[in-house]
Amino acid sequence: MRPQIVKIFPYVLCFIASTSVFGASLQTINEPPPPTSQRTPGPELPIDENIYILVALAIILGVYVAYKRHKAIQKAQ
Repeated sequence: MRPQIVKIFPYVLCFIASTSVFGASLQTINEPPPPTSQRTPGPELPIDENIYILVALAIILGVYVAYKRHKAIQKAQ
């Protein structure tokens, strides 16, 4: 009995999950307003401004880890 349940359960679970999507209500009454040409005020944050620092820190960390592993291998021999 257990192998049958293990085979059937994923199918039933997927079926229930997919049918719940079709049961979602339509959003015809509460539709969002149309977009405007005005920008919303808010802070403008630079995303890629400090990417060079992040890359440099990643390289330094990689060299440090490689050095520690090399040192541990040399010590074991």
